Amino acid sequence: MYVIRKKRYTTVRRGASVAEQSNIPMSYSEHGQGDPIVLLHAFPLNGRMWEPQVSALKERYRVVIPDYPGFGNSSNPPIQPDIDYFAECVRELLDDLGLERVVLGGLSMGGYVAFACLRLFPERISALILANTRPDPDSEEIRKNRDNMARRVSEDGVEILVEMQMERLLSPNTLENNQEVVNKVETLMLESSPDGVVAALGAMRDRPNSKPLLPEIEVPTLVVGGVEDAISSPEVMGALAADIPGSIHHTISGAGHLSNMEAPEEFNDVLRNFLTKL
Repeated sequence: MYVIRKKRYTTVRRGASVAEQSNIPMSYSEHGQGDPIVLLHAFPLNGRMWEPQVSALKERYRVVIPDYPGFGNSSNPPIQPDIDYFAECVRELLDDLGLERVVLGGLSMGGYVAFACLRLFPERISALILANTRPDPDSEEIRKNRDNMARRVSEDGVEILVEMQMERLLSPNTLENNQEVVNKVETLMLESSPDGVVAALGAMRDRPNSKPLLPEIEVPTLVVGGVEDAISSPEVMGALAADIPGSIHHTISGAGHLSNMEAPEEFNDVLRNFLTKL
């Protein structure tokens, strides 16, 4: 068993002139004005992974970027959460910001949280962006791998994530030719807390099967992935898109699991084209 230390929540609104504190268990940043878009980050990074998309969208949209509890500037979760806990954190944030409906996007774990949001409060979601994620639950092998990673992080700290995750998250091309992205991903990993990482691993390990949800999705949906993604392969993403009525599917060349960071220009073009048609 891995113990998660209890800690009082503090929400920091990054980018504001004065830090704001509230009972919302996630830090967040806001950028721009217009129709609201909320982007949920991958494991084990934080909301700063979306910086290329913030730059591309903030002139026309109000972009909200949260950090999960235990990641980025957010405090640790109080208990071992399930995936619905992260979705409820999103709902609390929407309530606090007065956002009745939003375009909701998530990459990897962000997609898992987005599926939970769809189950819990679909009426708050006007459109959906699913990037480099998958709807099916973990296999027994993956569950054991998550437990092993939680043990390693508990014993050795978040530094072990660089060794364990980098080659899974980034394509060989990015690892060899884009040191800026490699350095950025490493930095974001090291900004996570061990407790937050362990909590997220447990939530992902035990998340429910979201495949039955897919045919019921009624909002415009963009499905986007990387051609070199070893976690959510093009085949997985294609099957995901095929099960969502009317969805748009795009595969980004030269990108792995973090396609928004590895190929930001192509990712942003696809994202803008989707949003302008809403």
